[in-house]
Amino acid sequence: MRLKVLATGTIALALLVTASYLPGQLEGATNWPLAAVTLVLIAAFALGWPRLMKLSAPLPVSVVIFLAGAGSTALGLWAPPRPSLGWVAPALAAGVILVFLTQLVRGTDATKRLESAAVGIVGLLIAAFGSGWAVLGTEPAWRSVALMAGISILAAAVPGVLRLPDRIVFPLGFVLAVLAGGAASMLHPQVQLAPALVLGAACGLVVVGSRAMLVSLGGPKGTGQMAAAALAPLLVCGSVTWYVLLLL
Repeated sequence: MRLKVLATGTIALALLVTASYLPGQLEGATNWPLAAVTLVLIAAFALGWPRLMKLSAPLPVSVVIFLAGAGSTALGLWAPPRPSLGWVAPALAAGVILVFLTQLVRGTDATKRLESAAVGIVGLLIAAFGSGWAVLGTEPAWRSVALMAGISILAAAVPGVLRLPDRIVFPLGFVLAVLAGGAASMLHPQVQLAPALVLGAACGLVVVGSRAMLVSLGGPKGTGQMAAAALAPLLVCGSVTWYVLLLL
């Protein structure tokens, strides 16, 4: 299953990086391929996340998570530019209200409503942060940064397939991500080494931290859960990458 999670994440990552290069080749399609791929990945994550967390009523929570991610993506693409993750806040605010409403309509006799609300809110955060991949396409030098982030994410994820304790996998994945980010800075002459190392470190922490959490939960059991496990760190790295791009 670990190899399947890695393969799923690698395919999703390849789709994002490939889509980031398409706008320069398709006339009149600026940013749309990357936005479309982002929405598809958010939808796949939204479908699998409540099932990965073993919620008793996953479908309403999945719908809310996707709506929050799609809303955050739309706001990020069409709202006035802001020097922060300002487009995430409105989508999260509306999503949190909807998550609690989904639990209220289940009735007072429903079980684990608080746990379902907590899982839904975490899913909202991940999906909303995934919109960073689409918004990344509106910034200069975004293609090279997307490729750098992809290399760092993959470098951090590879040690995760090893059946080793977290005390070994965690630092190994982090160090590899930092080194890969620094090496990938050579792909673009305007990208300095220090921001590239920061990008590698940030993406590496997200990936190895997610791996530790999934191992503690027992790992994914099915296709939907596997997709959610692979996409969760990848989506979070979207906003991480966009924010580091501001430092460039």
